[in-house]
Amino acid sequence: MTAQTTGITADTDAVLAGVRAEVRRRRPGGVGEGSARELLAPLGLPFVSAEEVDSADEAVAAARRSGFPVVLKAVSDAVLHKSDAGLVELDLGTAEAVREAHGRLVGRIAATGAADARVVVQPMVGAGTDLILGWVRDPAFGPVFVAGLGGVTVELFRDVARRIAPVTAAEAHGLLRSLTCWPLLAGFRGAPAVDTAEFCALVARVSALALAVPELAELDLNPVRISADGRCTVLDARAVIEQSAEVASRRSGFDLGALVRPGCVAVVGASRDASRPGGRVLAALREHGFAGHLHPVNPAGGEIAGLPAVSSLAELGHVPDLVCVALRAEASVEAVGECVRSGVPAVIVYASGFGEAGAAGKALDTRLLAEVAGSGTIVCGPNTIGVVSSHHRMAATFSQAVHGLPLRVSGTCLVAQSGAVAGSLVSRELADGYGIGDWVTVGNQLQLDVADYLEYYAGLETTRSVAVFLEGVPDGRRFRRALAAARERGVPVAVFKTGVTEAGSRAVSSHSGALAGSGEAYRAVLAQEGAVQVAEMTNLLEIAWTLGHTPRPAGRRVAVVTTSGGAGSATADLVEGAALVPAVFGERTRSRLAEVLPGFANVDNPLDVTAEGAFAEGVVRRVVELVAADDGVDLVCVVLTSITGPDAVRVARQIAEAADGGGKPVLVSWLVARSLAEDGMSVLAERGLRVFTEPARMVAAAAALASCPASTHPRSACA
Repeated sequence: MTAQTTGITADTDAVLAGVRAEVRRRRPGGVGEGSARELLAPLGLPFVSAEEVDSADEAVAAARRSGFPVVLKAVSDAVLHKSDAGLVELDLGTAEAVREAHGRLVGRIAATGAADARVVVQPMVGAGTDLILGWVRDPAFGPVFVAGLGGVTVELFRDVARRIAPVTAAEAHGLLRSLTCWPLLAGFRGAPAVDTAEFCALVARVSALALAVPELAELDLNPVRISADGRCTVLDARAVIEQSAEVASRRSGFDLGALVRPGCVAVVGASRDASRPGGRVLAALREHGFAGHLHPVNPAGGEIAGLPAVSSLAELGHVPDLVCVALRAEASVEAVGECVRSGVPAVIVYASGFGEAGAAGKALDTRLLAEVAGSGTIVCGPNTIGVVSSHHRMAATFSQAVHGLPLRVSGTCLVAQSGAVAGSLVSRELADGYGIGDWVTVGNQLQLDVADYLEYYAGLETTRSVAVFLEGVPDGRRFRRALAAARERGVPVAVFKTGVTEAGSRAVSSHSGALAGSGEAYRAVLAQEGAVQVAEMTNLLEIAWTLGHTPRPAGRRVAVVTTSGGAGSATADLVEGAALVPAVFGERTRSRLAEVLPGFANVDNPLDVTAEGAFAEGVVRRVVELVAADDGVDLVCVVLTSITGPDAVRVARQIAEAADGGGKPVLVSWLVARSLAEDGMSVLAERGLRVFTEPARMVAAAAALASCPASTHPRSACA
């Protein structure tokens, strides 16, 4: 293969350094095709040939040298979208056509006022498929590489795939295969397949440029025409130059043991008023049975909530593992300073009014960071509702979400950037009979960020999956490393990402000062690192729990068993819509099902057990057993309708018994009001089966299970 297809072969670093030096000499701003060619010339990219001309006569002469037909363009750094401005003349087959096109371009150049515009003559390139490749530099993750269907309609069809650089040639091939337009390259309707090796090598070469030249904020090579024999020709290019802002990676490797598993907790700002944060934190710790030493700290001393209070940390006579600071922002900074001087290993700062509150709050951020700088003290928050561990019976939170609900041990952890959302989701999970092992709301991530908690929780033996409610991360590289660490440890991660639109990003910024980044960048990162992106907020914990507590299916073939034909067909539609495969029962399975079900029942997938079958003793259990045992079934989705009261308990037990012996995942959606079948739903929860109120949410969880990479298979098939 030539250098054109394999990349730079001679002194790659020197070539890239030369390109960077040239870019640095340029003024920031947009760069059109002509300047982009000059900047990228050392890379030897396969640009279409171009000859600059100053007159119509020169244009005709250049066309004759190139060979008709030709293209005339006006290239300018001031006009990046030439087609929109009428600065491209295509398929000019005669000298007269070239003269007339040159005259039109000169007039249009004058109308645009682009003083730097130059007219160039290029040969018409033969037929092929037009692709785009390039990148946009995300503030959190760096270059987000894009490859896909190109040309003037690229923004209309949006058939592109994204990956965070670097991108290898093999990975580029995977990007192409994921496109809707892939059949055009693979051989559509009898056409020969296109050899994409040269294009994939080009992607790898340009990817190296993205990493080596951070001053190039954006680059589009569009279109890159790939011909039937695989040859690539770059027909147009543009770039954006910005001053690079290298972001230093945040400190990592914090030991969160004292924060998550403390033996001794002090509550600074403990209050006799149970409605105040200090009163709520103390009450939550007591309500949920924290077994360690608990010390209220209040200047008045005395007794609070039946516990002896001290007037200061110094009065304790020993150093607590965790100090919960329930004071206003200004006073919280002073309290953290006292903790640092006392050698306290972990502090939670609940107060808002820090960086999310404007200039005055940012000044408090600076002071708080200065207090902990160089110390052994870690800080959760500020602007957090706290940390909870069901394994440790520790609820260091002022959230009302856990009041009156038992902490249930679970292998699921939650890391959230919204305290209100986290509390709401957790309350639903606990009320439905499922649990959260450990959870934290990260607040403003002043010191500890999402990545720190994710990596720590994934390393605990009690963790089977992690759910993340994500607004943004301050350090994209750290976040990627944390996701990778979870994947390597066999802990699946489910993420609900907010702030993926322009309006959503503005809301994130005003809410917690988070760096939202772009939705596309986060989608690419999550896909690359094997995390599951969840579409519905209230489905986050359901999917995370399912990933951690349910056997992983061997494939994507789904059987639907239901007590309603209508619900079954609706669920079957959802299965196909989620890129799952409706299972086809074998003849032996069909025959045995016919023996169990009433004679009028249809034994195809979706399978309606009928009302008669649903209320007959043992029929539901036997049907689920037979379906799960079929070699053509990987996963069973059960949809229950109006089965209530004692019947609900009976059917739930049958499903649980069938699932226990099958070894294949069984998910359940129960459509009736919870109050009418709560005892049955509780039976399933206690037996380790997930119950969904909506079939679409069940199917989303099934798709997540089927898509979970092998390396992120739960540590144990079932909890």
